Amino acid sequence: MYTLIDYFILYIMEYIYIIVENGEPYPTSYKNYKSAVDAVKEKHKQYLEEQIKELYYLDMIESTLADINVSENKEKNMTQLYIEKGINIEIHKLPIK
Repeated sequence: MYTLIDYFILYIMEYIYIIVENGEPYPTSYKNYKSAVDAVKEKHKQYLEEQIKELYYLDMIESTLADINVSENKEKNMTQLYIEKGINIEIHKLPIK
């Protein structure tokens, strides 16, 4: 259930963010890019934690996290994240009309 503040925020928002993983959209839209990335991290948290435990060098860990900590592509309104082979994740920025 939305509060009056939620409706006001939705009214002034110009965009929403949706996540599409292997062609299937997540059931939730997001108010900003950061919350969308956080949702991807939460969904794949266990896998990411296992990957980090297996890596011994800081530069390897940074490289793994860099694939998911991608800046928003504001020119294309679509940003791709990499978790692992076979998981294609896109965050789309869509206008609200």
